[in-house]
Amino acid sequence: MSANSFEFRMNSPIGNSDQSVRNSYVRTRSHRRRFAGAPGDRRRRRRDRRGREVARPAVTESLTVLIPAHNEADFIADAVKSAFGQTVRPRTVLVLADSCTDDTAAIARRCGAEVLEVDCRSKPESLNLALAEVTTEFVALLDADGYFASDRALEMCLERMCAKGYGGVCMSVTPHSVKGVFQRSRVIEWAAAHRMSRTVESWHGWVAVLSGCAGVYRTESVRAVGGWSADSLCEDVELALKMNRAGHKAGFVPGAYVCVRDPGSWSVYWAQTHRWAAGWAQALYKHRSLFLHSWGFTRVFGAMLVDSVLMASGYLSLLYQLATRFTHFDAFRWMGLWFLMMVALTFGTAALQIGIRRTLTCYPAYLVVGTMGTVVSLWVMFREWVLGRHLISWTGRQGRQVEITRMSERRRFVLALTGAGAGLVGALSGRVLDREYLFLTGAAATGSVLLSALLWHLVNRMPEQA
Repeated sequence: MSANSFEFRMNSPIGNSDQSVRNSYVRTRSHRRRFAGAPGDRRRRRRDRRGREVARPAVTESLTVLIPAHNEADFIADAVKSAFGQTVRPRTVLVLADSCTDDTAAIARRCGAEVLEVDCRSKPESLNLALAEVTTEFVALLDADGYFASDRALEMCLERMCAKGYGGVCMSVTPHSVKGVFQRSRVIEWAAAHRMSRTVESWHGWVAVLSGCAGVYRTESVRAVGGWSADSLCEDVELALKMNRAGHKAGFVPGAYVCVRDPGSWSVYWAQTHRWAAGWAQALYKHRSLFLHSWGFTRVFGAMLVDSVLMASGYLSLLYQLATRFTHFDAFRWMGLWFLMMVALTFGTAALQIGIRRTLTCYPAYLVVGTMGTVVSLWVMFREWVLGRHLISWTGRQGRQVEITRMSERRRFVLALTGAGAGLVGALSGRVLDREYLFLTGAAATGSVLLSALLWHLVNRMPEQA
């Protein structure tokens, strides 16, 4: 999509049956001449089913849209125009040009946005700088490489916030284009997540994440929790946790959509999945006390953890069956129970969201890419929680290198002792039960763990060469 063309087609991943698609629009040249950042009031009259005019809430005019950007010259025009093209016109559209070396700032100004040029090299830090200057009651967030898929997206969010008293809401997310396996996989991931996960989370009063690609918040609610966390890999997860913890409820607006540009290659997909999994693990550990103090938090995140454990158990069981050639288990029964449940759940929820035809087209890619993503996420959570090695910097558009902390000596000692103890218990059990294979496996595990710990200790004591 070029900067001079902005079109939301009816065959987008959202699905033709969704109400938001019926309200979506096509930005033609005449549309741009009318709405492309021109000043003035362009509010349209709204009527109910009986044709009676419905007044628009006055509070919806007090809105600022923040668009953080780093070298987004190819996409910034679409983001700004989609913000100005809303039925609820924001008072200000502010582009945060963070360490940009291209024409992002100039293009944003030509589109009618105000521009704040900063050198934070951090999305949450630039957002916090802008938050200090916001004077409106509401503040919206939109990533520079995304755009609102409907001209009523902000209006729907504000109406839900005013009706429910939410401190912040997130929208449904859908890929901008569906051209490769990674985008097709994300179509199913987003559809299933928003149709099922966000809805269930809303029932329990704990929306787990206020999506960082787009959302609307009460300005004072964000300020009350200290803004976006600059020390978090997933500031959107951290914001949702802090707001819920402080009593500023987070919500979800299923009919409001934002289009995003998802990864088109394995390297980008891996980097994004790595960051998301590490950010989730760190945020949950940071707020782990909520498991004892909030039943809603426990139900939502406890279910996620149980789901992860069951998923890990399923994969380990599959690996074991493959290694033993399914000699100890009924292969058909295992495959039927596990994969049929997974297929039915994800396929059914995705079909309700985007339609059966699109789900059939995208689901094979999801089975492949989604499985790889699950393995990556499980490994990252194991590394964060068990090994104590934390991702603190990731390769993103700021050009930073991946940085992972080293395991502490104390944790290494505890893990070695635990592993050796488990192996010793297995060896003793094998001796008592007269199971030679169990005895040998336990003895080998104990010896391997102790030897590995000793070698690592010796290597770390060696002086570094100049």
